[in-house]
Formats: sequence, C-alpha cells, structure tokens
Amino acid sequence: MVISFILELKAVTLLTVSGGVPELFGADVAFMRAPNASGKYKLYVPGSSVKGALRSAASRIAKQYGFESCGEVEPGRIARAHDKGICDVCALFGYPNMLGGERSPLTVSNFELTEDSDSKDKLISVTHVSIDEKRAVARKWALYVAEYVVPGVSFRGYISVDPTLKNLLPLLLLAIAELRTGRFGRRSIVDARIVDNGELDKHINQEWRGLLKSLREWLWTSLV
Repeated sequence: MVISFILELKAVTLLTVSGGVPELFGADVAFMRAPNASGKYKLYVPGSSVKGALRSAASRIAKQYGFESCGEVEPGRIARAHDKGICDVCALFGYPNMLGGERSPLTVSNFELTEDSDSKDKLISVTHVSIDEKRAVARKWALYVAEYVVPGVSFRGYISVDPTLKNLLPLLLLAIAELRTGRFGRRSIVDARIVDNGELDKHINQEWRGLLKSLREWLWTSLV
C-alpha cells in the first residue's frame, strides 16, 4: 500500500509562485490560480514546484546523512552519473528517462489554500524595480508588479511514496526539514508541517522518530 501523508506549507515571508496570466489578473508576476466548481479562481501552489523544492533540498543535505546524490539536473549528465547505480535522491524523486518508462515513486499533489476566505484577502501587489543582471544595476523606468500571499497564509497537499522505497523516507523527512530553512519560489521562506495522525511511525525507524516528531509542528511559530 502506498505511504501517504498530508504536508502543509505556510508563508513565513511574502510568497509568490508565478504562473497566472498577467493580462487577466492585473499583475506582471501573477500568483498561480486554478478555477473551482463555482467558476472562481483559487490560489494554489503546483505540486511540481513543491516537489522540485524538496528535491533541491534533498540534494543539498543528502551526503551529510549518508545518502547519495548525483547533484545533476540535466538528463545526459544524470545518465552518466548513474553509470554505477542510481543515487538515492533520483531513486526517490525520479529522473528523466527512467528505466521501463516507470513513473516517479514519489508523487506530490497541488497545494490548495487551507482557509475558506476569499483569495483576494490574502493577496497584495508589490511594485519592483527591474535589475539589469549583467551590470547589477536598476533599469531606468523599468518597473513590474508582483502578487504575493501574505505571511501566515497556508496551503495543504498530499505526498505519496511507493512502499518499496520506505528506506528513503528519512531522506524525504530531511528534505522537508531543510525546506523550512531554505528558499522557496522567488526568494521566499515557507514553514512546513506533516499531518499524518501517527501513521508514519509504522514506516520510520526509531532513530528518525525525533525528526518526524519535530516536523509535526510548525517551526516558525514566533513569526507567523
């Protein structure tokens, strides 16, 4: 049976995950939205964005805890790095051109708002100055508007792991812990909390129970 649990993400700083149509939502960098049954557009965080952030976090921290990470993202380089075997990060999160066309053993749903209030109550628009990256200076008269959800807004999604890879669940827990102190999206910080009603205890060895227990609570409680 697939191992599944709920993961909640909460904005600690202003948070944006862009992908909306600027012409429709009135911002140059519009927060992701999807239509619901009533015809309104609800804010959400794509599962692919969360999975990518977790993968990056796992890659950063894997070797410190005895797990293997090839550290590659380009398909050709990944294939060469796996000449002697698939690394733990790719085994858990999947990689391009997996053998037999298999799907990733870890799936992440889209993350939807946990509150029922109107999405507009959670959004603000901020005007920024565009930067010339080559010269590292502001571009004259080049302004853009970005949408952000405010600190304290939370999203909820589901993570599922193939039971054949339960030995890599500690790596996933480490990635979630690393995500809470790293960057998400456009230089944002998010908190993360696991909601599982104790179910993961069945699949986690005793040595990792302390980490799991800490991940069942918010980290940034004094700020949001």
